[in-house]
Amino acid sequence: MYKGILLDLDNTLYQYQALHELAFSKQIAYLAAISSNTIEEITAAYSTAKTVVKNTLPATASSHNRLLYAQITCELLSLDALSHSLKLYNIYWDSFIQELKLSQDALQFFANYGHLPICLVTDLTADIQHKKIAHLELMKWVNFVVTSEEAGCEKPHPFIFDLALRKLNLASSQVCMIGDNYQKDIIGAKQLGIHAYWLSPDEYKEDGITQVASLGDIRW
Repeated sequence: MYKGILLDLDNTLYQYQALHELAFSKQIAYLAAISSNTIEEITAAYSTAKTVVKNTLPATASSHNRLLYAQITCELLSLDALSHSLKLYNIYWDSFIQELKLSQDALQFFANYGHLPICLVTDLTADIQHKKIAHLELMKWVNFVVTSEEAGCEKPHPFIFDLALRKLNLASSQVCMIGDNYQKDIIGAKQLGIHAYWLSPDEYKEDGITQVASLGDIRW
């Protein structure tokens, strides 16, 4: 039926939120240990820093860069950013990736369809996404990756999907896109006429979209 697959990474092959909360809590603990700021003050500064980065660098891979979040957080808390920013960055991603595991549904999906050419289509910086790929050993099933850093734009911009099609050397009618984010993954794919599988338990129907509760439910 399909000759290739475009596949989201974050919140599709694993659950992001619990890992984020773990990693973020370790950053907060570090900042609390080196400063006199309260947890509330640190959390507020981090939230402000994230907003500043996203407003300054909208729709780019850099808008996700946690080194920038850490640097600005330190500056807002009057801490030495040059001494602590990289440490905070590494605390977050080392903690996150150490606990990173493929979901059982993802393993089932790869057992069913890992024989097809697959290109990951993912926002965020290339360095971090490649580290996730290596830790999860996705190279067993995945042939290519397109990050928003490489593409110069974030999903749902059509260029990031077009670049994935070119890597697979396939037409939009020959592939499907699978992801959890309706706006980024599903609308982005539909712009190019790519059939999409939306990982969503919600009751919602639209032509050109197949809704499934999990990767393990995908069948064709």
